[in-house]
Amino acid sequence: MSKFQVIAEPGKQEIVLTRVFDAPRELVFRTYTDPATISEWWGPSSMTTTVDRMEVQKGGVWRYVQRESNGTEHAHNGVYHEVLAPERLVNTYEYEGFPGAVGLVTTTFEELPGGGTKLTEVTLYPSVEAREGVLQSGMTEGARELFDRLEAFMAKLK
Repeated sequence: MSKFQVIAEPGKQEIVLTRVFDAPRELVFRTYTDPATISEWWGPSSMTTTVDRMEVQKGGVWRYVQRESNGTEHAHNGVYHEVLAPERLVNTYEYEGFPGAVGLVTTTFEELPGGGTKLTEVTLYPSVEAREGVLQSGMTEGARELFDRLEAFMAKLK
């Protein structure tokens, strides 16, 4: 299995991302859910990311704001529906620049032999059209960079 995979079957409403990390599951989960670390790895390196809110608990709200060098802002938000540390998160995701295309995201953190972690993120969109819009926005490249940045940041922590 390669480190990063995207599965987006034609005609389906979901996108499945998988990434294998050379880090223990507890570290991956903790880094993924710690508001103090998000700005270090979330989003493209060409932007800065600020955590506006991040309440990692059932019913908790999250919102991140990204800024381009020219000052343009991009905000993302959602609500946590399940937090089962260090195994699983379920939350909504909405890019505020494309309102209404709210995805339901289930992220699992699977321990691998040898101490690695397989992260699987399944996002179910309200329609095939909404999912296609996300794919056409450059999401695949963005997710690859985000996960590469997450791995590099965790390597510094180990």
